[in-house]
Amino acid sequence: MLRKLIREPLIHFLGGALLVFIFFWATGTGRDPENYTINIEEADIARLKAGWTQNFRRVPTQDELDGLIDQEIAEEIYYREALRLGLDQDDPVIRRRLFTKMRFIDDEDTRNTVPTDPMLQEWMDKHPDRYTLSPIYAFEQIYLGQIDMAEAERRIAQLNKGAEPTRFAQPISLPATLKRANNADISRNFGDRFAEQLADLKTNIWSGPITSGFGVHAVKLTAKTPGRKASLNNVRRQVVNDWRADQKAREREEALSRYKAQYEITVADQP
Repeated sequence: MLRKLIREPLIHFLGGALLVFIFFWATGTGRDPENYTINIEEADIARLKAGWTQNFRRVPTQDELDGLIDQEIAEEIYYREALRLGLDQDDPVIRRRLFTKMRFIDDEDTRNTVPTDPMLQEWMDKHPDRYTLSPIYAFEQIYLGQIDMAEAERRIAQLNKGAEPTRFAQPISLPATLKRANNADISRNFGDRFAEQLADLKTNIWSGPITSGFGVHAVKLTAKTPGRKASLNNVRRQVVNDWRADQKAREREEALSRYKAQYEITVADQP
């Protein structure tokens, strides 16, 4: 009976596996052979060549390519050994890097989606305040300096009675006139606060005092085109960017919800 049992192939297989286990246990090398195999494929070599060519504007020599391959092997070895030592654990830099890479993977659908015009128009209709074209202004301005408001009002009254503007103008490196300027153009020169104060001014009279970060100004509007609702073609790039940002935020939230559903999460009581 014992001889018949010894002849069974299954017994041979189990015996061989047991010997392998005993060998690795005895020598302290209980490792998975797959984790100790490094294959540098043709695709890897092509990637190394492409990276070199992009940086140096030429293909690498054979010696240079051999060096790149040696570096690739060294990096892979150290990477695997670091994982075996658990060096990826409790490292905030690696944690943040992996978080960023996962977010990048989750964002891939949004990056590859090309929104149609109806989708963009629907987005615009839901957020009309974001896509109103700025008013267009033409105006003259006099920099009155850093004076009190009462004195500024007195000087503006004199301008409206015919006083020469050069009488009150203080030197400053700002344009004296702007033609067909929108809010962004005006803010770029005079600041946001100055641009906001133009909306209620009447045309063809000296108005103010208008304040900026530089001081006090007298302003005469010569023309004003009211703002209007933009068409998709006017603001297409902005709408696409806003739509993608919204899609990305929603998809990230959905992805995080899916991941969270797989975990049991507890948070310590707060003091």
